[in-house]
Amino acid sequence: MSDLDDIKQRICTAMETQGTYSTDLDLCIELCAGAYLAFKIALKDISKRGVHSFVKEKSRENNDKLTAHPSFKILFDSLEATRKQLRELGLTLQTLSSSEDDEVNDLINDVNEAGKDGK
Repeated sequence: MSDLDDIKQRICTAMETQGTYSTDLDLCIELCAGAYLAFKIALKDISKRGVHSFVKEKSRENNDKLTAHPSFKILFDSLEATRKQLRELGLTLQTLSSSEDDEVNDLINDVNEAGKDGK
């Protein structure tokens, strides 16, 4: 999993590619990277085997009750925070997660090039 500095660097690189990077945005970039890291951690937690969407808790009366798994709330809260921060920076989740050595991007570029050559 990427650490906070890796995520910040990916955001900066994506913004530099778009021509929108400025050191004045470093705080926003750090906030966005933190929210994205929280999203990735929560996603990793819920992707483990045996994780359910609920947890059992004991009530004051010592009865079992089911409540939503806390990782799901963290996941959705951090996803929303990440989406808002990226929007403020003029990026999308797709822009952030794509890279130059991405196999899907390579395939898309090959298909686009093939269409231009008339193949």
